[in-house]
Amino acid sequence: MIRKAVIPVAGLGTRLLPLTKTIPKEMLPVGRKPTIHHIVDELVEAGIDQILFITARHKRTIEDYFDHDTALETRLRSQGRNDLADSISIPDVEFMSIRQNKPAGNGDAVLLAHNFIGADPVVVAWGDAIIHTPPGRNVVQRMIEVHQQQGAACTIAVETVPEEKVARYGIVHPIYEADEAFPIDDLVEKPDLTVAPSRYAVSARYICNPDIISALDKTPPGRDGELWLVDAIRTLLQDGKKVWCVHLGADCRRYDIGSPRTYWEACVDFALTDAEEGTAFRDHLRTRINF
Repeated sequence: MIRKAVIPVAGLGTRLLPLTKTIPKEMLPVGRKPTIHHIVDELVEAGIDQILFITARHKRTIEDYFDHDTALETRLRSQGRNDLADSISIPDVEFMSIRQNKPAGNGDAVLLAHNFIGADPVVVAWGDAIIHTPPGRNVVQRMIEVHQQQGAACTIAVETVPEEKVARYGIVHPIYEADEAFPIDDLVEKPDLTVAPSRYAVSARYICNPDIISALDKTPPGRDGELWLVDAIRTLLQDGKKVWCVHLGADCRRYDIGSPRTYWEACVDFALTDAEEGTAFRDHLRTRINF
């Protein structure tokens, strides 16, 4: 069983200012929950029961959010408002946090988790990316199965992106292609379309064996002088380790809560599918645009 997950949440969220001046982008609401709650729900569904947040000084609200508010829950239940009490109930997970004191790259964030990881494989999930899947298609769950079946050192979620977006992502080079899962022998950070090895973009979820720590230790700083997880995965490949990819699939969608437009898209899509208010919201949109 893979039971541990690391969620780096120390980023500044500058592209979403002024929203993120006092509110972490991971706490921005999408539908009826903060962004980070959707990610935790995804991990819990996949069997994760230990989660480490890599936080920063201005991210204390994330730690507070995942603390039990027993008094409020009890008061709500005494008033017969069980639906609201259920909505603030925290998943049965052991939450921990440590601080990344300076922005030194997402690889540095994972490196800070070395004591938590220990001798176990770990899921790494970016805290500003929601992956929405239909029932039975949990991406992390599928990644765990492939990781164990293939004896991989690292397993990466990927999605197919259009040509005009290739230069925005890390792009993998498959050894061969398959619909669900395939091995790779290289990945390139934000390549020009003319030299991109594929259109499969790295997609915010990883499973890493504990040897990712030694790979990070010997990986030099990369872009902006910071340490990046993708560069350490290339180190694993250079050391002859197996790296596999799991495709999100056409029925799954990644939402990046990192810019105003992508945040608005997530808010609209989740509002439209809300069980109670989705239909009314759709009717409202029809009054505003040709929808």
